Amino acid sequence: MWKSIEPLSDEDRRIDLKDIDSLKDAWAERKAKLGETSEENLHKFSEKLARQWSIETGILERLYDIDRGITEILVEHGFIASYIDRSGTNQDPEQLVQILRDHSAAVQHIQDCVANSRPLTVGFIHELHSILTQHQPSVTGIDQFGNRVSFPLLRGRFKESPNNPTRENGTFHEYCPPIHVASEMDRLLHLYHEYTSENPILLSAWLHHRFEQIHPYQDGNGRVGRALANLVLVKASLFPVVIRGNDQRPEYIRALEEADAGNLPHLTRLFADIQKKTILQALSIGPDTKPTVAVVQDVADSIASRLRRKREEVEQRLRRVNIVARSLQQYTADHLRSVLIDTRSRLQRTANIDVGHQVLSGGPGQLHNEKPTKHWYHYQVSRTAQQANQRVNFDEDHYFVRARLSREGLPWLTYVVSFHHIGPELTGVMEITAFLEISYPSSDEESPKSEPLVCMEKPFTITFQDDAEKVKSALLDWVNESFAIALTQWGNVL
Repeated sequence: MWKSIEPLSDEDRRIDLKDIDSLKDAWAERKAKLGETSEENLHKFSEKLARQWSIETGILERLYDIDRGITEILVEHGFIASYIDRSGTNQDPEQLVQILRDHSAAVQHIQDCVANSRPLTVGFIHELHSILTQHQPSVTGIDQFGNRVSFPLLRGRFKESPNNPTRENGTFHEYCPPIHVASEMDRLLHLYHEYTSENPILLSAWLHHRFEQIHPYQDGNGRVGRALANLVLVKASLFPVVIRGNDQRPEYIRALEEADAGNLPHLTRLFADIQKKTILQALSIGPDTKPTVAVVQDVADSIASRLRRKREEVEQRLRRVNIVARSLQQYTADHLRSVLIDTRSRLQRTANIDVGHQVLSGGPGQLHNEKPTKHWYHYQVSRTAQQANQRVNFDEDHYFVRARLSREGLPWLTYVVSFHHIGPELTGVMEITAFLEISYPSSDEESPKSEPLVCMEKPFTITFQDDAEKVKSALLDWVNESFAIALTQWGNVL
């Protein structure tokens, strides 16, 4: 009968995992060296392991069967339908490949979660379930009359009906009733977050078993549970545990049943033994093979490649400032539209002057009247930067917002807020400046109408670490002040 999940016990914590702990430390040291001499081979090893997990997790659930020869080919070369002999599987090759790619996408989802330090939440688990079952349209079950029928699969949603199986020996196993699933999942995640300092092998076995006790989804629970176990291991810089569907299924099922009875060591030890075997295989990874000719050049190229990758990683981080700038550009444009409407209304009411108004955003990929705006206002921005003894880096993205007031027979006011990188190299810092031009209309949008006049002596700066929402208010205050200066200058020449 179903019962609520239980926390880790003192007895669970006494499970002897010293052998895997010492091996884990040895592997950490070896892995660092492999990163220098065998990066490509280490990557290939990890890729093959991920493909193996993607295959075996479905065999465990009996979604399909694949003979060992085809499995080895797919692990070695990837999931391609033409590699699959129809006589070696009980599934259509194209459909099989779709399922395997879904499993592989789930592995990537786990890796992305770890890389981005994303916390484990119900939302993440729903995403994982949706990915794993993407090409599984239905699930087979028993209706109220005892008939075997097919139901649409609820992807990324907790079950709405009981999913209790009858085992081959006729016994009945009750999983968590649908009404209690949400609270049990909340309890599971609450306990998990309290256990982050526990031994990762023990924690992965505990999390996997308790998730299976809840069985929160209509189908796919085994695959999701094994993926969650591997999330714990990958976070601890260990390998995913691959349980071979045809060879280890009986032991795996027996270990889960023992855990149902309160005995977690068997499942924990199974995970530890598989992890140990995988680490020992990894310790045998040899150096990347290189041609014997031009060894010095190859070493130099390797060093250059490594430095280039590090530089690219740094540049990618620094270029996050562009994301901040684009958000602030949108906020600025929206704000200036409101300001121009108010300015036009005041001019009509107090001076009986009717003026046209326009706000335009420009930059990479943005057009105006089917013309690219990427290079607009480079001259003006450079001129204002020179006045401050600064250098603008136009090799990086440049954005602007232009606000314009116009009336026939009167000079136009063009007010521009520029978002640009500062310095000869990428620094992750952008400066926001404002200038105005007072001129009569021209058909050439890009040509300078007059020498640009700086509206604010003190520019606004943003960095790759900024949050656009948090600096928005200060920037719009700055825009208000600089536009007031521009409006005053324009009024002086009317």
